Amino acid sequence: MNKTTSNQVFLFLFITLFFSVSIYSNDMEHQHDMPMSEMEHHDMNESSMNHEMHNAAHLVPIGIMGGEVHMKGHFMMSIKQMRMSMEGNSNDDISLSDSEIINLPNPYTMMNMPSKLSVVPQEMEMNMTMIGGMYGVSDWQTLMFMGMYIEKDMNLLTYSPMMSRNLLGSFSSKTQGLSSVSISSLLKIKENDGFKMHAQIGIEKSVGENDDYGEVLTPMNMKKEIMLPYSMQIGDQSTSLLLALTLLKNNEDWSYGNQLKIKNNINKKDWNYGDSFTINGWISKALSESLSASFRLSYSDQDPIKGRDTKIMAPVQTANPENYGGTIYEASLGLNKILKQGNILGLEITIPFKQKLNGPQMERDTTISLSFKKSL
Repeated sequence: MNKTTSNQVFLFLFITLFFSVSIYSNDMEHQHDMPMSEMEHHDMNESSMNHEMHNAAHLVPIGIMGGEVHMKGHFMMSIKQMRMSMEGNSNDDISLSDSEIINLPNPYTMMNMPSKLSVVPQEMEMNMTMIGGMYGVSDWQTLMFMGMYIEKDMNLLTYSPMMSRNLLGSFSSKTQGLSSVSISSLLKIKENDGFKMHAQIGIEKSVGENDDYGEVLTPMNMKKEIMLPYSMQIGDQSTSLLLALTLLKNNEDWSYGNQLKIKNNINKKDWNYGDSFTINGWISKALSESLSASFRLSYSDQDPIKGRDTKIMAPVQTANPENYGGTIYEASLGLNKILKQGNILGLEITIPFKQKLNGPQMERDTTISLSFKKSL
């Protein structure tokens, strides 16, 4: 997503949020003029919420963050585990072999580095643990907080810089730590005849280390401690604005939903991951009173890394900030199970079906997510 497009989308969502809040305010004034008492109004909302919580068809897929507004006083804790696998490399939407990558120029040729790339990522796994909570401040506003812990593990091959380009060996890089914390407000805009609309505005702070070091196998066939490339850093130390708009339509045994979300850096550092724009659409179907299945399609677009850390220099594609971001289309299948006391267990498997990446990058493979939500 280029800067012009990002600004246009940001302006569109800001205007949408402005008018949505205005519409909501007018609705609230209108409701105060209605003969229904405040207690009756709250009881009606509570009855509606209880119905939603016990209808599996109305549960959003676990890949959707901030997908529901809770009634006043309702508190829900959640823990979510995601495992993302990456394997192979591509440029734009064209797959690249190792021999093609090691013939690409190395932009960092100082300090006796080879003129061409000589280290090639093979596979990577990211394990993300997210712990969060949602609290209904009122029937129209919910506070949401989230913390994320990440573990990264990448396997790479090192090739000789000489004419033969012989394989020298392999090595792995591992990092882990608390990555980010966020807090958001979900604002109900409209709820009528099974149709719901709400907005999200929040702040995310990257708290993970952005200067992790690790041991690598150099093209000189020596082990050396260097600052790891951007993809292995746990965070970028930036602050981002989170904006989203979610639409839901619930029927008796079906539900449909769409969500548009923007993440925009507002406190940039020496380098930071690019702004992102995501659209989700899904459909859920009740398989029983307490079990539902969902199908979700998503489109995500992320800018390349902005800025650069001059200490990150290596003959590998991940050391170049331009080789980040791109467009990914994914499809997901999920299950939601309502347990005793309104607790919810969720599972989702996500597979990309089209990727258009900026420069040589590792291709995203499969993501498996498991979540548990406890209603308090």
